[in-house]
Amino acid sequence: MECKKGTAAMLEWRSRFLAEGTLDEQDYHQALCGAEALEQAGEISTLEWIELVRLANSALLQVR
Repeated sequence: MECKKGTAAMLEWRSRFLAEGTLDEQDYHQALCGAEALEQAGEISTLEWIELVRLANSALLQVR
């Protein structure tokens, strides 16, 4: 059950922050805060949090 919870939270995060494929600096900051909140709430694991941060980093670099 825990795996499904993390997967659902990650999918929701991705649709919220990565729907357009890129992030500007403000959206990047919000995406990181959102990922951190999910981890602190226990909805995702540390490894899942790292994956979200990597995705946000990649989306930010695409803007530049």
